[in-house]
Amino acid sequence: MTDLKLYYFPTSFYSQKALLTLFEKEAVFREQIVVIVNGEQNEPWYMKVTPKGTVPALEIPGSVLTDSEDIVNYLDRELDTGTKLIPNTETAIGKDVYKWRQRLNDIKIDVITFGIIFHPELSITGIKLPSIFKKTTNKAKQTMHAGGKALQDKADRYPEHRESFLAKLRMHDERVAKMENKDVVLQHLSDLDTLFDQIETRLADTRKEQGVDDSWLVGSQFTMADIYLVILLDRLNFLGLEERYFPSSKRPLTYDFYVRIGKRKSVQQLRQKFRTVSKVMVCRMLKKAAPVVVGLLGIVAGLIYWRSK
Repeated sequence: MTDLKLYYFPTSFYSQKALLTLFEKEAVFREQIVVIVNGEQNEPWYMKVTPKGTVPALEIPGSVLTDSEDIVNYLDRELDTGTKLIPNTETAIGKDVYKWRQRLNDIKIDVITFGIIFHPELSITGIKLPSIFKKTTNKAKQTMHAGGKALQDKADRYPEHRESFLAKLRMHDERVAKMENKDVVLQHLSDLDTLFDQIETRLADTRKEQGVDDSWLVGSQFTMADIYLVILLDRLNFLGLEERYFPSSKRPLTYDFYVRIGKRKSVQQLRQKFRTVSKVMVCRMLKKAAPVVVGLLGIVAGLIYWRSK
C-alpha cells in the first residue's frame, strides 16, 4: 500500500507514535510537516484535512484518520510488511500489550511537557531544546496565552470552522490552567514514579519468563507497547528527567531498554526526524520572509542602478 500520507510535526508526541509505527512497518508513505508551533494546524487549509486541527492525521484510501490510536491500529492491521506490532488480544501477550498501551496512554504528556517548560526548575538535567526554540520557551506562558487568542480570532474570521475553533479554545484553556498549576504538574510527575516502578518490575518479570537479557517490555517480540514506551522515554530525556525516571543506578532494566532501543533502525529514523525540526523552522521562516527579501533586493538593485547612472 503506497497511497498513505502523514501530516505531522517531528516533536509532536502523538506524531512520533505514528511515525515510529510506519518505520517499523517499513511503509512507503508521503508526508507533510505541519508546524504546530506556528499554528499551522489551525490554518483553513489544514482544517479541511481534519476539522479537529490536530496532528497526526493519516490520509488513507477514501478517508482521513485523526486519532493516533486509530492510525497505529490501521497500519498494523492493513500493512503486511515489517514487524507485527499488535498481537491478538485473545492471546496472553496480546492482553499484556493492550494493558500496557492503556497505561501508557493514560499519561497526560501535554501537561507534563509544558508543565516542565512552564516550571523549568523541575527539570533535572535541563530541557534539551534546539536554540531556535529558546526564546519561545523563555516566554512560554505568553506564547500559550497568545495561542488561545489566535484560536478566538480564527473562530471569528472563519465562521465555517467556528465551532471547531471554539472547541479547541476550550480544551486549550483547560490544558493551560493545568500546566500553570505547579502542584498539578508535580502530581503527574509523582504518578510517573509509580508507573516506572511497574515498568521496571515488568521488565524483570519478562527477562525471567524469557530466560534472556534482550527481551522487550512484555516478551521477546517487539510490540506496540514498546513503541509507546520508547517515545515516553525520549520525551522524558528531552525534558531533562531521565535521571529521575531511568538512571542506571535506580532502574537498570529500564535504562538498559533505552540503550538497546537506540540501536533499532526505526528508532534511529524517528530521532533523525526529530533532529530536523530546527531546519524545518528555519525553512518556514525564510519562506514567509521571501516576499520581503525579494522586495528589499529590488530596492537595493534600484539604488545601485540609480547610483551607476
